[in-house]
Amino acid sequence: MSNVDPKKRAIILIDMARDFVEEGGFIANAGGAEYREAARGIIAPLQKVLAAARKAGVTVIFSTDEHTPEDLELKKWPPHSMKGTKWAEIMPELGPEEGDLVLPKTTYSGFLSSDIEKQLKDRGIESVYMTGLHTDCCCRHTSGDLFQRGYDIVWITDALQAFTQEAHEAGLEYYKTYYATDNDRQFQTSDEVVADLSKAAIAA
Repeated sequence: MSNVDPKKRAIILIDMARDFVEEGGFIANAGGAEYREAARGIIAPLQKVLAAARKAGVTVIFSTDEHTPEDLELKKWPPHSMKGTKWAEIMPELGPEEGDLVLPKTTYSGFLSSDIEKQLKDRGIESVYMTGLHTDCCCRHTSGDLFQRGYDIVWITDALQAFTQEAHEAGLEYYKTYYATDNDRQFQTSDEVVADLSKAAIAA
């Protein structure tokens, strides 16, 4: 993304809520201790990227489940990340901070249940960093909606995770098969993204 103005970039954090990470949350408990450790493991890379993104003027978007009992998704899954409970809160290590966008969703992709599309258009966003939980589900559906609307996507590989490492890797392979056009550029680590953002901030 080096040639894209940072102000035309956004970073989307999918489902970085307490329910998905902390013991006691439905999703976190369903995944088990190994999953909880892996989910918490992406917080440090996200913190680095968020600091660089905010400094460079990149739009930070939290697209996170905030369910009500009537939501269609709860026909498939038991109640989780319920609106008005602590479990729908964003992990405090990540924010939100002033200027960030918090766009609660009730579907796998926020494009179906929030105004994320309008927010991106209003800000002239062209490129998106994809992060969060889970690589093979909500991140995948959001990526599909971004791809089919013409956004350039960079997947930050160590800032994404799924219930298992195998599911995470399968999600990445799906992106490569159906969405990516330049794997070397579109799949980056958090350190690579931070380095790119630092250069972009200096050039801006």
